[in-house]
Amino acid sequence: MKQIIFSAAILLAAAGCSCTLPEDELSATRDKLAHYMQHDAATQSEMSIMSDYMLQLANMEKYLIEYRIWNQDGYEKIEKAFREDCAEWEKLAEKEAKTPSEFQGGSLAPCDHNLRMTGFIQERIDELKAKWLNKK
Repeated sequence: MKQIIFSAAILLAAAGCSCTLPEDELSATRDKLAHYMQHDAATQSEMSIMSDYMLQLANMEKYLIEYRIWNQDGYEKIEKAFREDCAEWEKLAEKEAKTPSEFQGGSLAPCDHNLRMTGFIQERIDELKAKWLNKK
């Protein structure tokens, strides 16, 4: 996972990123994929592939924010509570991932699953930023 994030950060830097943080670029890339998927994707296969990329980008963004939390000044003061919070969220994420799609068995099921999980992870990203980032 760390190798993927490092590779993505190098790729984004080489592409001339305008945002200062790699997680901002991951989010912007997800937004661009979502726009393309809504307006230009021609096939269900394209939509499934793009939604999978969006999910991977969301996971990388979440990991980068967690990494910033782990390495911020004063982390040792919040470490226990943060680890418990992360463990609880992981249980919820596992449950959400197992929730069947309303399109179960159809070609739209993978895309639906990926988009639901991306939204779920986005909620966690927002929570991490608001609750844990730079808390002392």
